[in-house]
Amino acid sequence: MAKSRKERSEKILAKHKIAINPNLPRIENEDEAKIKSPEEIVKRAVTAFITVQIAIDICNDNGALESAEFFTPIMERFGLMDELTEDEKIYFDKGECAEISKDEAYQMQWRLEMCVPLFWACGFRKKLEYPSEMMDTVAQIHLIGGCQSFGELMKQVKMRTPAEILDEADLIFRMDWACVEARLKNDPSLMGDLFQDVVVERHKGLNWIIGAYGADDWDTVAPHT
Repeated sequence: MAKSRKERSEKILAKHKIAINPNLPRIENEDEAKIKSPEEIVKRAVTAFITVQIAIDICNDNGALESAEFFTPIMERFGLMDELTEDEKIYFDKGECAEISKDEAYQMQWRLEMCVPLFWACGFRKKLEYPSEMMDTVAQIHLIGGCQSFGELMKQVKMRTPAEILDEADLIFRMDWACVEARLKNDPSLMGDLFQDVVVERHKGLNWIIGAYGADDWDTVAPHT
């Protein structure tokens, strides 16, 4: 399966005229993967997603404190306050959120792209789009906003198979390598029409899902190429 997965990824890369490194290791087989549970994935996706909404408000000068006060009851409704990472906690702290700089908030905004593969993995997105542009998450806003409890949200889960998740993890791994190679060689043609920042964040999200390289801490998970 790992071999066919690699071949599938390389066919997609070739179709989009993206550089291929045939020597990259293969993503592990389904029986070796440590894919996180649906509940873990939904908790992390929704927690990170809501935190990002505060970061977006900060970047748009909409008021950090007002935003935190608006989103805190939503977090409490889903029972997710204990799921906040160290980086996320300050966005809900009335004393600290006002001190968050726009640069810090801008970096937090990028975690929206980390959430995309999580939403896809639990079935909250119909497909995981080709990473050539930033993703539209309006449907996820409506889905989360329409649920009154975490249990209700979990009823919406339609988990992808381990094979599907690993297929995407393998593909994004190879896409990220091409982006790095393009940067190192100052040759954008090597990465085709990929949006490098989106690729990096999606790679982080998929690494977290499968626990690649021990990826468990959302704040520090990194892509590896």
